Amino acid sequence: MTNPDPESGTSRDDLLQRLELMESMIAEGRQTTMRCGWIFVLWGLVNLAGMGWQMVPPQHSRWVWPVCLGVGLVIQVIGLALRKRERPRCKGTQSRSVEAVWAMMGIAMIVYVGAVLATHFDWQYSYLSALFIIIGLAHATSAVILRWRVQAVVAGLWWAGAVAVLVFNSRRAANDIFLIEMCFGMIAFGVYVMLLETRGRSGLKGERA
Repeated sequence: MTNPDPESGTSRDDLLQRLELMESMIAEGRQTTMRCGWIFVLWGLVNLAGMGWQMVPPQHSRWVWPVCLGVGLVIQVIGLALRKRERPRCKGTQSRSVEAVWAMMGIAMIVYVGAVLATHFDWQYSYLSALFIIIGLAHATSAVILRWRVQAVVAGLWWAGAVAVLVFNSRRAANDIFLIEMCFGMIAFGVYVMLLETRGRSGLKGERA
């Protein structure tokens, strides 16, 4: 038997229901990230392709990133359009917050990278470091919203890379750090959340069966 709290007028059942609601909203928010796992993999591969292209004839170096980033953006837009029907119509606060964080990061990246490429300042180590800071900030904000330790670790990886680029201050170190970030901060994390989504779908189908 449950009795209401005389001070707050809230019963134990009400508190449990609120807790369950919060947990479900957080789980829904994580599902939003999981559904976008392919985007992390996509941009990891796009950046690795750009890195590889830079090693071929230097006369084409100025076209490397505009072409690679443009192709990646087109693929992402098409992919989002194809998956639009799979998204739930009603979204919780966490889901909308996470989507807002990544949408604003995307806009910031387009403005920043576009300006840097247009002014030819992409050779500076501070440019690469700032990119890592922006991506890490999006991961960290999402991790706080969703209370997700794994994503917090990923954010730490991006920030550590940003610091390392400035500390080592060499082209070889920058390339190595860039490779590590793309493989683990992008592709590995993307594959991880995609696997979580697949397991979740399998569990849901098992329950329905």
